[in-house]
Amino acid sequence: MPEPTQGSMVSLSESVSRRGSQASLRSSASNDSAGSGITMGGLEVVFLEPLDKKYECVMCTQVLRYPVQFESCGHYCCSSCLSELCRILQRCPIDQSPVQRDKVYVDTDFRKEIGELQVKCPNFKKGCPWEGILDDNKQHWSVCMYIEVECPNECGAKFEKRFLEGHVTEDCTKRMVQCEFCDQCVFYKDEIAHMNACKRFPVPCPNGCKETDIPRGEVKDHIDKDCPKAKIACPFSEMGCDYKCERQRMQKHISDEPTEHLSLVGKAMISHKGLITKQQEMLMDHKDSLSTCVQKVHDLEKLYGSQLVWKIDKYAERFQEAKTGKKITIFSPPFLTSRHGYKMAVSLCLNGDGKAKGHFVSVFICICRGEYDALLPWPFSHRCTFTLIDQCQDPSARRNISYTIKPNACKDNKPFLGRPVGDRNASFGTQKFVPLNVMKTLDYVRDDTMFVKVHVDYDNMILL
Repeated sequence: MPEPTQGSMVSLSESVSRRGSQASLRSSASNDSAGSGITMGGLEVVFLEPLDKKYECVMCTQVLRYPVQFESCGHYCCSSCLSELCRILQRCPIDQSPVQRDKVYVDTDFRKEIGELQVKCPNFKKGCPWEGILDDNKQHWSVCMYIEVECPNECGAKFEKRFLEGHVTEDCTKRMVQCEFCDQCVFYKDEIAHMNACKRFPVPCPNGCKETDIPRGEVKDHIDKDCPKAKIACPFSEMGCDYKCERQRMQKHISDEPTEHLSLVGKAMISHKGLITKQQEMLMDHKDSLSTCVQKVHDLEKLYGSQLVWKIDKYAERFQEAKTGKKITIFSPPFLTSRHGYKMAVSLCLNGDGKAKGHFVSVFICICRGEYDALLPWPFSHRCTFTLIDQCQDPSARRNISYTIKPNACKDNKPFLGRPVGDRNASFGTQKFVPLNVMKTLDYVRDDTMFVKVHVDYDNMILL
């Protein structure tokens, strides 16, 4: 083992000096039967008898915890102090014997001996009577009724644990109490304020009648309906009687003035008859006006139904041109969604487009540059519905085929839905509008002609 340097000797001297000083203090405290200043695992320990020095750690001078013994000299230190001793001193602070980490061992029997030392509760001065062995000190501390605790309701009070229940139930300003009238729980400090506002708290009638225990929330109802001293208007007030008195005296007034009241009722009936006649005349006028409006709406629906009904004649010839690739796409005439709305056009691929070619009719719609674009909101976001019309002679038996598109007005779709910068935008729609084999059924093609209806939803559309 190398000899200690001058620096380590200074540390050793200071450690021994500090140990001696702490031991003197502890001895003095033990003679006072208190044992204060001794801790173990962060808890204060009070021994019944002065602590023998053999139970002290040579490094921290406190009660040994999990003691290890030096083989060279037989002294002990805490297992947690061993690393610091080997790093700083490398010698026993008592007799300067060299200490090596691999030449110390755990003394289990000595640990048990320490654990059986007699101690008493650190709160013995407060009156705690507990006495036991050192190993039970920590367990007792967790249940000791003399330790200081804080109020669990966070009122700021501190007191011994034995007073906790009394404080929480009787003294705490933040304890909860239940209103005996409405059963609501409130803080004790707010109890008076609650009582002053509680809807179930009994109060006397403000008019001074015999009712003295009316729930506060029912006072108005009592005054309006039952209170004999409430001042009320005569039941014939709407007929013109302006007399007012307490409810308990109103019956006398009614009995005393039957003639006047009957006269008032007669006048009111005559007046009401005239009003009823006028109302009947107005009702008839409104009925005629409503009938006229209904007819106008019906006419407008006929005139301005769908924005486009596209008639496509020479179907067989156009279909053959699309199939051979001579003319794959046909276009509708441009149309407006309203009188001053978006200008649009529809296109059809009778033999399909893309992956749907040869299997479906494809339909598309595009936004064209129009006169009123500067006044319309962009991007375009209105639902478009395409309908292939069944030309059955019986309208009630028609089985039209419809497909609806709701444009997604996102940044990526600006070329399709933004305000046109050229003659028209790119088209959007569906490649799978109607299967080609369905086109041959029913009356979707009649007299070599088909009809496609286009409806653009009016919801939230600005009408100029």
